Amino acid sequence: MNDAPSYARQWCQLLALTFAHAIADTYVGIIAPVLIPMRDHYGVSIALLIFIASLLGFSSNIFQIPVGHLRASWTGPGLIGLGVLLAGVSVFIPCLPAGPFSVAWMSLLALTAGFGVATVHPEGLRALHGLDKIPSSLSTAVFMVAGFTGFAGGALLSSTLTEHFGLGSLVWLYAAAPIAAVPLYLSGIRLPIETDKEKSALEHRENIPSIPFAPLFAMAALLATCSQIQATLLPSYLHEEAGYSLSFSGLSFTLFGLGGMVGAITWGTLAPRLGHLRVLLFSALVGAPLTALYLLLAPHAVSAIALLTFTGFIVYTGFPLCITLARYADSSLRFGTRMGLISGGSWGIAAVVLWGLGPLTEYTGLGLPLHLIWIGYLGAALMTARMIRHHKTRAH
Repeated sequence: MNDAPSYARQWCQLLALTFAHAIADTYVGIIAPVLIPMRDHYGVSIALLIFIASLLGFSSNIFQIPVGHLRASWTGPGLIGLGVLLAGVSVFIPCLPAGPFSVAWMSLLALTAGFGVATVHPEGLRALHGLDKIPSSLSTAVFMVAGFTGFAGGALLSSTLTEHFGLGSLVWLYAAAPIAAVPLYLSGIRLPIETDKEKSALEHRENIPSIPFAPLFAMAALLATCSQIQATLLPSYLHEEAGYSLSFSGLSFTLFGLGGMVGAITWGTLAPRLGHLRVLLFSALVGAPLTALYLLLAPHAVSAIALLTFTGFIVYTGFPLCITLARYADSSLRFGTRMGLISGGSWGIAAVVLWGLGPLTEYTGLGLPLHLIWIGYLGAALMTARMIRHHKTRAH
């Protein structure tokens, strides 16, 4: 009975962190769905706008590495709140006046917003480490899926607002930033400093395998690349090449995110009993054919949106599970550094891959590069199988 207030308080803190994460990532998700209207408004190529969108994604992840390293001894949530406020400036990217310096200003805003988003992730993940009343696989799933749901929700918000009110209406979305920052201070959350003793106790209690960090990071980067390609190219593909409305294109990716939200929480709850690596293998192995089937059906059937939602339920849990495993990975890197790398470095690599795909879409269209997603999931399944074999060998 004495633990009940503490348990409830930690859930309030988790919800405050989750809300901040969701809003910060919403600001990253508003750009990709409106690339076609931005092209028409600014008169620049899709390839250049893909660069702007991926620059926002790149900066919001690569900055996580120094933040995770330098902030290891700070315990206040101030940088998370400031990060949400800075992340909100992305709403001004599609609202700038057209002119010769528009792209330069977009790039500057993308870097600024990206830095804000970057501060939320390693700081928030370190805060989760102190919520010891909640299983880490569940708290990590809730936190991470909120970010992806916010990202996917941003797609629906920006596409719907733009379709009905124009690009300028997106500035009103900045109001969500201060609303998300306030609960962080009201919840009284503090960021812990990890010790080896605490790490070993939690690892034993939650039955989480200790995997070498390097292959785990490679796995996270591959899964992040799959998600980055889908998030950036799919809405524009559905609108420009498959012929759907802008709002339906945004809705499709949003439903994928909602399916992922339910799936990540479901699998995150089951992972301690089923085995984290087994769930990771199942997610990648089943996600590959589901994604390939959706891409085959999407141009011909509106009902394929249901398959996309179910695919999100299956595949999205992979990345949160990588985050959970990274918390207890076999590595000499300290906790904040591991979180910055696994959360930020992996998505930074994904953004760089997308930079290379941008010019390619000028020749292939948007549909062909989307098939790299299911190929990536197959690769992730093979990597997971090797991790399982390595872990069993070490156990014996």
